[in-house]
Amino acid sequence: MDWLWHGRAWLFGDDIPNDEGIMPLRMCRQQIYDAVVLAQACFEQVRPEFADQVRPRDIVVAGRNFGYGNPHIQGFLGLKGAGVGVVAESMSRGPLRACINAGVPLLLHPGITSVVQDGDPIEVDFETGRLTNLRSSVSVQCDPMPAVMREIVAAGGGIAHMKQRLSALP
Repeated sequence: MDWLWHGRAWLFGDDIPNDEGIMPLRMCRQQIYDAVVLAQACFEQVRPEFADQVRPRDIVVAGRNFGYGNPHIQGFLGLKGAGVGVVAESMSRGPLRACINAGVPLLLHPGITSVVQDGDPIEVDFETGRLTNLRSSVSVQCDPMPAVMREIVAAGGGIAHMKQRLSALP
């Protein structure tokens, strides 16, 4: 998998919830798991234009406590379906695990929202942790994704990763 991404920054503030923030709760209640279908509903309450304007390898840059609340997988599957990565100031353990299990590359870096403006072209290396704002030429060093997280994302998510590992058994 190519871990070096170039894309547009989609800036979000602090406390964007998973349910009714990243994804409408109705998608969870309807038990929809198709990432392409879910991508069309991403951020519809907070950024209605997102689904129509986002492009693969764009980056969601979020403030503190991104994806908080119930870690339903639908929000993060929607991000996967949109083809985006995430760089957030912070996430709690449940949403972080859901993000990786959905197969979405992720970096955490306190203060990242002060380095990037909405719409900035950015380059993110999820393997090394380097983020560069191509408009301002400012670079920051985030903690890189651990190897096991990269393996899960590269496989396409937690279930695909488990299937790969099981198929390799004698």
